[in-house]
Amino acid sequence: MAWLDLGVSFRQRGLALDPGLLGRTGLLAALLFAFAYGSEHLLEKLFIVDYRFIFPFASDLTSERAWIGLRYFPFILIGTLFLGLFIHGPLRLPARGGGLKTFFFWSFYNLLALIVPLLFLLAAQYVPLLTTGFIPFEGPGGMFVTFLQSLFHLIVVLLLTIPLSTWFFQLTGKIYLGALLNAALITWMFASSQVIAPLPI
Repeated sequence: MAWLDLGVSFRQRGLALDPGLLGRTGLLAALLFAFAYGSEHLLEKLFIVDYRFIFPFASDLTSERAWIGLRYFPFILIGTLFLGLFIHGPLRLPARGGGLKTFFFWSFYNLLALIVPLLFLLAAQYVPLLTTGFIPFEGPGGMFVTFLQSLFHLIVVLLLTIPLSTWFFQLTGKIYLGALLNAALITWMFASSQVIAPLPI
């Protein structure tokens, strides 16, 4: 599959990037993120609602947490770029009749491909736990338990970000807008609400 078909290159042959288009893509992603953050900020101020009820989801950033987010962002962006490359490259199926039908078909298939293995992993842990009280994956210090608990959160993140990535890939034919916006949203989720105190060793 060519780089253009993968949504990476801006030219038919080889790997070629367009700085101007990438810059405008980054600006659009920043504007969309600002809209999402501004909407949350307004709702939180008007209704005194904190959207952290289950998982580090969405909350106002303090200056310290904004700085933490800036340090997280490059690493999360690498992850969302590779995720976009994977789901819109090897996993991409032929388009269905009509743009909306294709969007729902691609989104459902992408979610299915990524979430079902996580559900099997959760079932392998929680079915024995709930039926017999036995914990199959515990690990030293309970580290596997913590990891498997975080999969619930990861599934919620995938439910939010994969349709966004699919929609923007369908509109632009590139992975960059979805990857940038999703990286900003995930960074916000992590930085706004997670525990940042040093862990005891």
